[in-house]
Amino acid sequence: MSGSAAAARTAPRDRCSLETDITSPKLYGDMSALDAEFARLRETSPVVWVDRAPYRPFWAILRHDDILAIERQHELFINEPRLCLIPREIEEQSGSAMAGGLRETLKVLMTLARLSQRPLGDLVEWLQAREENRKRGRRERVRTLIDMDEPEHRKFRELTQSWFMGVGVRRLEGQVDAMVERSIARMRAAGKEIDFARDVAMWFPLSVIMSILDLPESDAPFILRTTQQLLNASDPELRKSEAYGVDVVGELFGYFRDIVRHRRRHPGEDLVSLIAGARIDGRPLGPVETLSYLLIVVTAGHETTSAALANGMQALVENPAERARFEPTPEMARTLADEVVRWSTPVRHFCRTATRDTEIRGMRIAQGESVTLFFNSANRDSLAFADPFAFRIDRKPNPHLGFGHGVHHCLGRLLALTEIRAFFSSLLPQLAEVELAGRVRGIESNFTGGLKSLPLRVSWR
Repeated sequence: MSGSAAAARTAPRDRCSLETDITSPKLYGDMSALDAEFARLRETSPVVWVDRAPYRPFWAILRHDDILAIERQHELFINEPRLCLIPREIEEQSGSAMAGGLRETLKVLMTLARLSQRPLGDLVEWLQAREENRKRGRRERVRTLIDMDEPEHRKFRELTQSWFMGVGVRRLEGQVDAMVERSIARMRAAGKEIDFARDVAMWFPLSVIMSILDLPESDAPFILRTTQQLLNASDPELRKSEAYGVDVVGELFGYFRDIVRHRRRHPGEDLVSLIAGARIDGRPLGPVETLSYLLIVVTAGHETTSAALANGMQALVENPAERARFEPTPEMARTLADEVVRWSTPVRHFCRTATRDTEIRGMRIAQGESVTLFFNSANRDSLAFADPFAFRIDRKPNPHLGFGHGVHHCLGRLLALTEIRAFFSSLLPQLAEVELAGRVRGIESNFTGGLKSLPLRVSWR
């Protein structure tokens, strides 16, 4: 990323016509056509202006090194006010006084009031923030870690960093191993055929998160349903309504409200207790901040790992020579896990907003314009990866962007890799044969990328 300000002002804007709608959720249900289009665009238009309904216009960034450069410049390219692609109509509704309708608004207000530790102050601040969000076009009810920019982002990230880095993850390894064995035992008990995506990959990472948060296993179906409805709101089979997840946020807020109140009175060693009692600059977190923090942990904490496991399993089935090469050594488990993340790219894009005029590959990016970082394109970039369309379990180096990069790199990266390593290190040596037993069905979402169905026929050693 380079060039003078004068060059940036005079550079032509590439408005080439895209042959394929790279934002179409339906296309993401089968990635082969999308991969081909991304490969073409990386060669012809790696920075391209996209103005296509139902989204507001943006610059699509498709090359690995451009995304890397943007992620490193977190003051030039910020997260707010647009974190991901949301239909224009939903964005406008979310900035309105009655986003989601009167009933949903009142539900959220009651939830915040019951959770508040300083009711009057929290209410005033929430109303002020709500008006500011309306002016800036930002969704008003959710303020998660990934929405924030520095220095606020760092303060909130540090609250839970010890849970997801180093010692914190090592402390969880025993629990993870036990949950792996339980999942594989269920696979064996199912007989010769099983839907790996629906019956295994969706539940194992969720069990880990439920344990970290000390939530009852009986609540897991509710968490799974609401998570899918929120993160995969574009998939007609998974979404709750046409509200693009606005109504689901209220459900999750209501669920966590009473749990947070109880943990504040009776704190434990779990992550909910830590967040419920957390303070920033000496002040307790407000209700929106508390609930939003839990929202991102409980959703992103398992959905992305589930997607990696399902897509990784499909790649191993379709590449039997690579599967046969696997040995459960620490080094091969490590390289396999990284290749699974590169291959699957569970988070497909994030948006950033330019804080001043700049230039990328000769294209002028004006202050206030959005860039959308397509991580799944970057992870197939031939300039960054040798033979990028080959699944290689020992790929080195592997500079994938499956966890982002820079200050906003995924907080749960080490936990996710631990789960993937543990699962496949235990499963693969036990498999004698495995093959597809039906049609693979992907989730129709341009945001997160998992599978709805991966039917397998299995024989065991």
